[in-house]
Amino acid sequence: MEHLLLRLGRRRILLADVRCSADGRGVGYGQMLERIERVLRFGQVMGVPVLLVRPAKSINTAVFHLRSDDVEIVSPVGWRAFWLTCVWFATAPFRTGSPWLWTQRTVARVLLASVYEAVERSRYLPRALRRFVLRPRPIYRRLRAANAAYASLSSALWKKTFKQQASTRLRDAERQGIERPLRLALPADRERAAIEQAAALGISLTTPLVTVHVRESGYRPAAGLRQRRWDVSRNARVETYFDAFNALVERGYTIVRLGDRTMIPVQRPGVVDLATSPARTEWLEVWCTLRSDFFVGCNSGPSQATFLLGVPLLTVNAVHFGDVVSRPSGRFICKLAREKATGKILSLSEMLTEDYLRVGLEANKYDYLDNSPSDIRQAVIDMIDVVCGRETPSLAQRRFNERLVELGRECSPEWTGLDGIAFTRRPRGTLSRSFAEKYFCGPLAPSGLREGE
Repeated sequence: MEHLLLRLGRRRILLADVRCSADGRGVGYGQMLERIERVLRFGQVMGVPVLLVRPAKSINTAVFHLRSDDVEIVSPVGWRAFWLTCVWFATAPFRTGSPWLWTQRTVARVLLASVYEAVERSRYLPRALRRFVLRPRPIYRRLRAANAAYASLSSALWKKTFKQQASTRLRDAERQGIERPLRLALPADRERAAIEQAAALGISLTTPLVTVHVRESGYRPAAGLRQRRWDVSRNARVETYFDAFNALVERGYTIVRLGDRTMIPVQRPGVVDLATSPARTEWLEVWCTLRSDFFVGCNSGPSQATFLLGVPLLTVNAVHFGDVVSRPSGRFICKLAREKATGKILSLSEMLTEDYLRVGLEANKYDYLDNSPSDIRQAVIDMIDVVCGRETPSLAQRRFNERLVELGRECSPEWTGLDGIAFTRRPRGTLSRSFAEKYFCGPLAPSGLREGE
């Protein structure tokens, strides 16, 4: 991630581009939200204002306009943002200390991310011409290498800045038990508008709220993106959540379903389907999430918003053991793996091995079984106990977390999701209580499960 810690006399201000990827085309929504949280944490701990440059081109641009009493967030509109953005672009060749590498990177992005990609996708150029332009050439390899080198250097500089100045303070506060909440809110005018829109949809300020996002397969194809196996494995069927919806409504909750208009519409008592509603706005989505007692999500970008907004997260149909357990209030239930060769369904303890984690996502070895309606319902009921402070951790939950710590010692420190299935070495949340007790040790096949698509 590119950043600039600008000194203005005795003051400093952090400028950061949270949405740019190594090839210049942008990162996923979830990763962008992770970066925003990291940048805001830096500003909070170090007491410096923060400007998120180039805020456009996002699934939800409202996250760039949030305000906070814990960190000064410079509005992306106005004269202050304008001249700081000018400084950002003027200093571009020198931010990493390597102007020549920046020049190579810029040429690479123009040719590879613009010209080369346009030729590759063109329906009008003759096939022979496209093949000639796209023919592998040494210059393409050099440009890609320069692009990767610049991205690596930018990432290393940001990690160094964060580690040297903010990371130590955050760890010290954690060891001392000092809470440093990052409280975010909508601008006052947007908040008033969101309240009016919510009232028109039947969302009461006096009724507890739960927001839900169930990942489906329509968004990526509708956005012109390829549906990969990794994407398909994260999908689920919204109808398997209906028992959980009923349980929440019976306990006095209103449910707001988030997403996009490609999703299957939901019409049920107590459920506001904001995803397919013409009344959906980015601001209203954020407002509903902020007001939620907890969020029911999956391994997708909208769930990452809960980390930024400070909302407890219950992850359902998870396919990895990573960021879903990075906060004390986080709980999750995961898809179980079934061996294609034998039909055996692995217990969670069998999935928490390096041998499985390295090959778990390979299509020829395992199928993923969606969580059953009864397991989702019980996980939601367990989550109510978590947010109300009534949960007592079970032995199975503690053993699950201990196993994650053991894995962290057994696997290489450089282990990432690129090595296989992601997991966290320092779990703070855990499995949902009932799910842990049911599936952590035993290889019993859960009823009602089906193969992940």
